[in-house]
Amino acid sequence: MNFLSPISLFLFGLAIPIIALYILRLRRRREPVSTLMFWEELFRERQTTSLFQRLKHLLSLLLQLLFLALLVLAIARPQFAFITKSARQLVLIIDQSASMNAIEEEEGEGLTRLASAKESALRTVDGLRFMDEMTVISSHTRPVIHIPFTNHQKSLREAINAIQPTDISTNLEPAYDLAYAIAQTKPNPEIVIFSDFQSISEELLAKFNSKTGEDEEPEIKRRLIRVGEAKDNVGITQFRVRKSLVNAFDYQTLLRVVNTSETEKKFNVELYFDENLFDVRPYSLAPGESKSEIFSNFAFEGGKLKAVLDVQDALPTDNTAYATLPKRDLIPVLLVTAENPFLQKALAVDEQIKLTVLTPTEYETDVLPSRGEVTSPLQKKQPYQVVIFDRYSPPTLGDGKYMFIFPPAASSETANPELKWNIGGTLETPIITDWERTHPILQHVHLENVQIGTAYQVTPPSTAQVLARSFESPVLFIDVTPNRKIVFAAINILESDLPLRIAFPVIIANTIQWFQQRSEIQEHHLRTGEVLKQRIESVDATLQPELKTETDSPPDTPKLAKITGPGDKTWEIPIERDALLFDQTQRAGFYELKISEAVDATAEDAPAPVASEPTEEDSGTVWSVNLADATESHIGTDPAVEDLLETSVTSGGGALLRYPPWVYLVFLAVGLSVVEWFLYQRRRID
Repeated sequence: MNFLSPISLFLFGLAIPIIALYILRLRRRREPVSTLMFWEELFRERQTTSLFQRLKHLLSLLLQLLFLALLVLAIARPQFAFITKSARQLVLIIDQSASMNAIEEEEGEGLTRLASAKESALRTVDGLRFMDEMTVISSHTRPVIHIPFTNHQKSLREAINAIQPTDISTNLEPAYDLAYAIAQTKPNPEIVIFSDFQSISEELLAKFNSKTGEDEEPEIKRRLIRVGEAKDNVGITQFRVRKSLVNAFDYQTLLRVVNTSETEKKFNVELYFDENLFDVRPYSLAPGESKSEIFSNFAFEGGKLKAVLDVQDALPTDNTAYATLPKRDLIPVLLVTAENPFLQKALAVDEQIKLTVLTPTEYETDVLPSRGEVTSPLQKKQPYQVVIFDRYSPPTLGDGKYMFIFPPAASSETANPELKWNIGGTLETPIITDWERTHPILQHVHLENVQIGTAYQVTPPSTAQVLARSFESPVLFIDVTPNRKIVFAAINILESDLPLRIAFPVIIANTIQWFQQRSEIQEHHLRTGEVLKQRIESVDATLQPELKTETDSPPDTPKLAKITGPGDKTWEIPIERDALLFDQTQRAGFYELKISEAVDATAEDAPAPVASEPTEEDSGTVWSVNLADATESHIGTDPAVEDLLETSVTSGGGALLRYPPWVYLVFLAVGLSVVEWFLYQRRRID
């Protein structure tokens, strides 16, 4: 036995004054009386009980000394080796994954599995002895330590109550590895896992079955506490948006539903657009059956799409899925031509194109800057995403995306130095003999036997890629540089039967899509737990230093991203280096992003940051976050772990060892003081 405060043992010296007070005799005062008859009778009675009185007096002294000894020992806080060796260090792991949101019906009251796990964990805290310690870890796919080892029960309860539900998939292995690494540093560790164990990897199962305590390491006890037994569930395992394969101006939504129950399920699938119901379809799924279906014909201009299963089951989380329907942004295209009805019609039939037609004179007057005019890069930026020159070559060419169709050969005086090709003589009997069938521009295109009246020889730049040839002479090539993309056709389409073929509008549409690099739509979709990453365009960064003025805003104006998530929960995230990283996607739903300029919070008159009006870069920036996990929808316990499960956590010792020894010494001292007080009172009465 040892003492935590051995200096307190010097308090035993207080026994000396206590003994002295009992030994000290008081001098009796002399008083004259009229007779001794009555006093002699009283003296004889006291003589007969003097031995008992002395024993009683001595017992009171012993009780006082024992009371002092108990108090001194309690203050010294004794520790016993057998108690120290039996102290436990518990590593508590609470599963907070999506399946732990399943509702279990218990005694007419519906509790989620996570709530039941937290209640069991709180009972474990109540059963801790004074020498036991505990740390609390929550886990879905990544573990989080909520509190280090402590025996302070109030702090442990607060840490357990702070664990919130998530919609993230289950992966207990990282949490177990962390707990195992922590437990190896303790003399008597225990790992306790509260989970439904609906998904256990083979690697984690092997670790559960492995033996510990070898190679001079402490034996680590493992307790797997199962929470929940329900298996009845239907869930959405996929909900994604893509471009329609039939209509380029439409979208298709793939929905996949699985029935993990042991009985047949009949229900409706409801589709909502911006909270308005627009489609309902009945489903009937046998046990274990899944069904995939494609929804199309969306006549919306972009918004929030939601699928809801009209069914009552144990896990409501996977009964709703979310998707972002992108806004249909028209592609501004400029056609510069004297007159070409075939090309105009091919561009006009594409519903994605906003077409503007100008003559060469109008283009040079209205679009090109005046000679000698100084423009900034922002002013110099073309209002059109694609410019098509038909039988025309501009005097200047800025950065952008251009298509040249049979431009005229320029003389040495009027030649544009920005154009890196050389136009030669006329081709005799031009015919397309070879083309790149796999290139995006020529996909689904057949050019056999195309009759061409006029074409010329052209020498493309060294960086160009030839897509079509007439024998050895290129008639179609592309040239891609960091700031410019060019498609060049050396054929006069007005003197060809190409505009009369199906291949012509396909080539034009493929070229526009290749310029935009939009073979697929840009979908803002994430799985729960994934990091939201978005590039934020900086207007100030595009300005050249020599073109800035004193009134220009600072180049590094700080910005904030205001994100509104499920339940109207908001976050304000600073944007660093024009990039946004957001990792708080634990719950499924929509996350809407708006950008605002940061304001110095220390300034007295600084206004509160207000989200800016949506711009082209951040308009419609709504991210959809889904669980969409077929494994997580199977909420039953993995059969492979059944033999390892337990129902509760043992308290780890007798009730008498729940409190430190000094507490029992204090209670014993109080009891002795009551006995001594009783004897003292009787003595005064006698």
